[in-house]
Amino acid sequence: MHEKEVVRRAFAMPLTNPAYPPGPYRFVNREYLIITYRTDPAKLRSVVPAPLEFDEREALVKYEFIRMPDSNGFGDYTESGKVIPVSFRGRRGSYTHCMFLNDEGPIAGGRELWGFPKKLGQPI
Repeated sequence: MHEKEVVRRAFAMPLTNPAYPPGPYRFVNREYLIITYRTDPAKLRSVVPAPLEFDEREALVKYEFIRMPDSNGFGDYTESGKVIPVSFRGRRGSYTHCMFLNDEGPIAGGRELWGFPKKLGQPI
């Protein structure tokens, strides 16, 4: 393989057999179930990295179940995980603490492309 070919195809590893195709990516017909609950602020303090902050009065966690029946390039899969409402320098956002998926391609793509902490698991 020549250098130009490597540069043209180098979007994921391994180069000759990536776990997912190049984008663009489209996720349609998704189904969500999100459970929001309060937890011990000390427990959140132990997992939310600085400089992110959370509202200690509420100490909320959102556990998400997501059914992905039609995702081009990734196929049909299910994922679940914990998302914690946080802020950074006064700007609100979310910290994804963990995600569990039942398919290798979306795990690799989620980690490599978007930086999500995805791991193999069987969401039910």
